Amino acid sequence: MQPPRGGASVARADAMAQIALGLSQDRSDPSRPYRDVRISIGAVNDSNFQPALSFGTGSPDLAFAVARHDLDVAAINPSAFLSMAYRGTGPFGEALPLRAIAVMPSWDRMAFAVAQRTGIESIADIGARKYPLKISLRGSLAHATRFLIDQVFEAVGFSLRDVESWGGKFQYVDTPSAQERLAGMHDGSLDAVFDEGIKGWGPIALQNGMRLLPIEGQALERLNKMGWPLGPLPVDRFPGTDGLHPSFSGWPIFAHADLQDDAAYAIARALDGARSRIGFDSEHPVSLEDICRNNDTTALDVPLHPGAERYYTEHGALP
Repeated sequence: MQPPRGGASVARADAMAQIALGLSQDRSDPSRPYRDVRISIGAVNDSNFQPALSFGTGSPDLAFAVARHDLDVAAINPSAFLSMAYRGTGPFGEALPLRAIAVMPSWDRMAFAVAQRTGIESIADIGARKYPLKISLRGSLAHATRFLIDQVFEAVGFSLRDVESWGGKFQYVDTPSAQERLAGMHDGSLDAVFDEGIKGWGPIALQNGMRLLPIEGQALERLNKMGWPLGPLPVDRFPGTDGLHPSFSGWPIFAHADLQDDAAYAIARALDGARSRIGFDSEHPVSLEDICRNNDTTALDVPLHPGAERYYTEHGALP
């Protein structure tokens, strides 16, 4: 069947996008050489491609790329890194001229889970007792959780290297609910798990005699100063837990503050049009309001780009 009139170029573009998406989703190679995506969109004139906008996904340092105009639009995880980039805190030595276009809702927390049999009652207690924990954590040093672990431990006076010097061991995983991690919690070969993606492994940790240690004291002061949001855990999912835990909610989509208003408006409109086709990490259908407001699933505290804000206001998502 012939494509509809005017739809041939759209069909080809969709094919290219779907191929890239399929490669990005492929986990058959542990090194995941096609994990992150870069997209340029523009127009071919006189056989020359003239890019108009560039998009990218990847690690939080994409905030620097957008600030340098190496990319126009980026999506990272979690929202806390956009907050720190906007404020000039944490790994960002100065405030970057960034604005939010939207946030993909995704409720999450990071947890510091430690087996009750260790007698550890707080994060500071790990250093005070010089406990040789066997810890499961992300292998990539660039992962956001590794940054947060370093910040929390440093605030209370020790480091992962110190834990290792006390006889501690590390299990490195690529995903929150890696099978080797779950097995280690079941058989007791792990003393601790420090990671996000708590919806998957958190209940299993509690079922196997672990407690989720809250952020408090000097660690809480440091995260508050950086602007890293924290929140409680829902007791229906995580019974017996209390205190505050680092939020890993929200996957922000952002641009440079000087992106043209019409471009930001068009990006917000395109995102709205694609909402029903996007695989949001949400238990409920995602509304337009859900992607442009600050709540527990978005952790959005960076100003919206005026062009995107105009679209949301015109369509009733903002007052």
